[in-house]
Amino acid sequence: MATQLWALAAAGAVVLAAAGLELWRSRHARARALGLTAPTTAGDIEPYILYFTGENCSVCRTHQEPALAKLAGVRIDKVDAIAERELADRFHVYTLPTTVVMSGDGKSLNVNYGYAPATKLERQLADARGANLRVSATA
Repeated sequence: MATQLWALAAAGAVVLAAAGLELWRSRHARARALGLTAPTTAGDIEPYILYFTGENCSVCRTHQEPALAKLAGVRIDKVDAIAERELADRFHVYTLPTTVVMSGDGKSLNVNYGYAPATKLERQLADARGANLRVSATA
């Protein structure tokens, strides 16, 4: 009986840690998108994706998430559009999924309402990287 209680306590701790991490990631994504934090490392200069989703979004799970999984090495900040309503309103998110390609300094470059295939997102990210290179070359 005591072993089962310890196992249950350990499982509960893991679930709480995972929930805490997801909450931190969500708040961090919100702060970055609102421009409240600045890039801190060279890796933060890379464009990234804000991915607005919801608990009951079947297209998110069946189409958008597999497409996002194909984007190797790209930072994707998952945002619950219901829990983060203020952020969703900023990008006029009225349909799920919605993906936003963000520049490394927190500016939105492309907003995709509805399902966005991996090829489209890759093209938008490549364009964002190219614009980033042009800006640094002229600076």
